[in-house]
Amino acid sequence: MAELAQVESPEATELSAEENRAAKVKKLINRYAALSAGLGFIPVPGLDMASVGSAQYAMIRGLGDLYGHPISKEHARVIVTSLLGGVLPVALAASGGSLVKSIPVVGTIAGALLVPSLASAATIALGRVFVQHFETGGTLLDLNAEK
Repeated sequence: MAELAQVESPEATELSAEENRAAKVKKLINRYAALSAGLGFIPVPGLDMASVGSAQYAMIRGLGDLYGHPISKEHARVIVTSLLGGVLPVALAASGGSLVKSIPVVGTIAGALLVPSLASAATIALGRVFVQHFETGGTLLDLNAEK
């Protein structure tokens, strides 16, 4: 008995490509969220936030590549800075958590609990902002930080 070759419709191929990208996006965001949490454990105030920022830049560059919008490191910095300007209270909380680490003993413990959580949450939120923007047809040229 001859086997019939399965022919995929263009819709099925397109759907699987979208599902594949969605899986890659989720994996990328989760990887950088975990990395950001780990970097939040750096005991030096300020260095932890700078390291988390670098991880976020790398995540944004990876997302841009997945959506066909290559991003330079400098462009990613400008975008992240403008986005964090809109969520200044969260950024200040994360920085405050970083500064708490400078208090002997108690600050180290509190900072070790607070900063990794905030860093991971901020990275996930930032990733979701970019995914939503790209999914709705946005490009890097029309990114509106206030929106």
